[in-house]
Amino acid sequence: MSDTSKFVLPNGYTFFASTAGSPGTWACEKDPVSAARRAADRNGPYPHFVQVWYAPYETTEVNDNGGLSWMPETANTIVPIGFFKLTSTTMKKSKDKRLTHEEFMDYWFDSLNQSYQHWVDVDSKKVG
Repeated sequence: MSDTSKFVLPNGYTFFASTAGSPGTWACEKDPVSAARRAADRNGPYPHFVQVWYAPYETTEVNDNGGLSWMPETANTIVPIGFFKLTSTTMKKSKDKRLTHEEFMDYWFDSLNQSYQHWVDVDSKKVG
């Protein structure tokens, strides 16, 4: 078993960051800025757009397309942090016309809520 204490908080959560576009890179760290910066640094010359989430390490991962994969029963515990544009010296909310920070937040809150609600509905039918 690997030592995850360098990037997982004592509560079992971490900050996942993934660069937008292809090819992409990802990272996880104990704070959102370090996660975003590490993912961006791995992806070559700046600027980069980076998405960040706070999520349980054991049930969440960055998939091959740079998005997030999770267990539906933990979707209500995942927090989208934001979509940011990073340069070598700055990190700001994205205002890009292709995807803004606000659009990212709306999409992820809705997606995570739908995922969790679907799991609750399916799970309640198993009991009844």
